[in-house]
Amino acid sequence: MKYNHIAIEGNIGAGKTTLSNFLSNILSASLLLEEFEENKFLKKFYESGDYALQAEVQFLLDRSRQLKEFYEKPHSTIVSDYYPNKSLIFSKMNLNEEEFNLLKDFHHYLFNKFPTPDLLIFLDRNIDSLYTNIRRRNRSYELNMDLNYLKKLDYYYENWLEKLDIPIIRIDADTIDLNNPEFLSLRFKQLLDLDFPKTQRVVKLAIT
Repeated sequence: MKYNHIAIEGNIGAGKTTLSNFLSNILSASLLLEEFEENKFLKKFYESGDYALQAEVQFLLDRSRQLKEFYEKPHSTIVSDYYPNKSLIFSKMNLNEEEFNLLKDFHHYLFNKFPTPDLLIFLDRNIDSLYTNIRRRNRSYELNMDLNYLKKLDYYYENWLEKLDIPIIRIDADTIDLNNPEFLSLRFKQLLDLDFPKTQRVVKLAIT
């Protein structure tokens, strides 16, 4: 396999954690999952739109602590369900310019010592499908989220992807059939053995 650290990204409800669990299993890789349940400001933000800065600062602190503990042990292969600088996507969208610049400096100070992924798998999924997944998983603080927030986040993700300097493969998340794990395992192992350039590439899982 060509890659030692694979990050999965996508909008809220895209299926990042599900795919990360699957890939870590078939690749015998260490699994790094985002820890968001402890963020006491997240529910307040979703309820009113307030506490955006506090929520993002809490995410930075939690992720930096998690990564520090994670990298204290050796890992040959890593699969994670988030990219380390994803806070810059949400903070760019939800904070004013002064707050964003402050958080960006804070992020650089905390995260510049950690390695970054060498491949990003980005899960594309239409807004209605995202919304269905969010409702299905029934996290109380997400239930009031509206479609406009997801559409806006899609836009900011696109801008973020254009600036990343790593290989990015984009996959239609609705084509990931976990009921056919043998094919899915074979297909991903084939893909991860390819040497992708540092650009975005749309990849179809089905072989025609």
